[in-house]
Amino acid sequence: MRWRILVNSLEKTGARDTLERLSVATEKLGPILALALLVPTSLALFLLGITAGFGLATGDWIIAMEVIRFFLLLALALTLIGPVILPTRDSGSVVRMLLLPIPRVALYLAQMTGAVADPWVLLIVPVMIGVPIGLAIGLKFGAALVALLAGVVFMIFVMGLTSLASSIVHLLLRDRRRGDIVMLILVLVIPVVALAPQLFMRAERKDGRRLTRAERQALPPSATAVAAGRLLPYVPSEIYRRTTITSARAPLEATVPLATLGMIALTIQAAGFAAYRRVLDMPVSLGTRRAGSFAALWKRVIPGLSPAASAVAFTQLRTALRTPRGRATIASPLLLPVVFAAIASQSGRMPFPGIDGQNGLGLAGFGLFASIVSLIPLAMNQFAMDRAGFTRYMLAPLSVRDLLVGKAVGNGLIAAIPAAFCIVFPALMFPGGRLAFWLGLVLSVTATYVLIAPVAAALSAIFPKAADLNSIGSGSNAHQGAGLLGILAFALAAAPSAGLAFLALKVLGRADLVPVFLLIWCALAFAISYVLFIPVTRLVTSRCESLAQYY
Repeated sequence: MRWRILVNSLEKTGARDTLERLSVATEKLGPILALALLVPTSLALFLLGITAGFGLATGDWIIAMEVIRFFLLLALALTLIGPVILPTRDSGSVVRMLLLPIPRVALYLAQMTGAVADPWVLLIVPVMIGVPIGLAIGLKFGAALVALLAGVVFMIFVMGLTSLASSIVHLLLRDRRRGDIVMLILVLVIPVVALAPQLFMRAERKDGRRLTRAERQALPPSATAVAAGRLLPYVPSEIYRRTTITSARAPLEATVPLATLGMIALTIQAAGFAAYRRVLDMPVSLGTRRAGSFAALWKRVIPGLSPAASAVAFTQLRTALRTPRGRATIASPLLLPVVFAAIASQSGRMPFPGIDGQNGLGLAGFGLFASIVSLIPLAMNQFAMDRAGFTRYMLAPLSVRDLLVGKAVGNGLIAAIPAAFCIVFPALMFPGGRLAFWLGLVLSVTATYVLIAPVAAALSAIFPKAADLNSIGSGSNAHQGAGLLGILAFALAAAPSAGLAFLALKVLGRADLVPVFLLIWCALAFAISYVLFIPVTRLVTSRCESLAQYY
């Protein structure tokens, strides 16, 4: 059935034009390429498992088993966050199966088995098969049998954990308002996780100088490291490793950790089945919208725009403010300067080179351009944000020109909210720097966005993709082709501003010319954008019927 759906999506039909078939085809290329890359990766992991098993049997090679150890730890981490980032199983649609005479146990087994389709789970299988084969090649047949049983139990645990995490996510999202809060928190937490270790880095000093690496390594372990060391032996991947290593030396002694792993797997499976039953029994709560305190604001007309274009701009902004993905687009750039400022105050330096933490210019520049980059998933798919609302636009007395201008201004307002904070906060935290540089920074960001606006409208029309802004996974992203071309357009649009700043500072040595050059370029960017919107308007006009039918 899935294969027929893929083929039907690529076939030429009267409902799709050439651009839409191109959009669908390129969207399907990503999963196909990912599947093709899994084949050599699986073979490499299979050989790694054989090498590790043979090394355990002979007692010569231990490093292969250590590589598998860290790989399994990574796979467990991805198992926990996978249902959040890439929700591949929709438990809500399974509720329809309750109308058929299918036992709930059978539904759960199907849900749990579907976890093998996750890449990080699928890649565990070659390792679990390779290790027993390597032990058998080393003539450790008893150890091979124990390792095979441990691999089966570990896979049962992983599939149960995946099903449990997926069911918990669906339970949290069943309530509309609770789901919005959860999605917003997750989207904000995920980018900060990579920077979390630097928040806890100690900046000890000795005799007025920073400690060297050797001196830091000689320090006693922190309380966090001690707690992690105590909990690590109870992680299922560590129990599996201990079982296989013990089985190579004394197979009977390996039954104790194997039984422990089995009890953990059964516990997780029981919890997963209970959560899955709750998903089937719990009704969906959509919640209700109440009139906000800004009701009068949305009726105003933005200076310089027609009433129709102003209404489209405010609608675009309200859509972002009311959806988890839209709120994350606004809140993520707000969070980055705060995190980087905390890192700078904790460690005395920024987490990456090239940012001046004394005057805040570099931090402000990073935050401003991050505001535009975070907007790309929405701007490069701006017509899909409205879903059925796009059809209403076409039925209203609204010109395509007003629609495009309103969308461009609305996206600009979405980016302007975090951009204003990214200027004010670094300026207050790290005061200083020339006023000319601050003005030049604002002008460069303005010129960059103005040039991207017509490109975003064109890519949204060429590469349409239905989006669900209530999701933080791939369902809320723009088309892959539009996203990649949007990043390229951002780099090209920002390049002239960087070149003019380099010309004024490094070539001419005149810092006061930076805002002058960038002001001229900003005015020229507005003129270029105005000209580009002429063919883009014709493109969107020719695509209106296809876009309305698509959404």
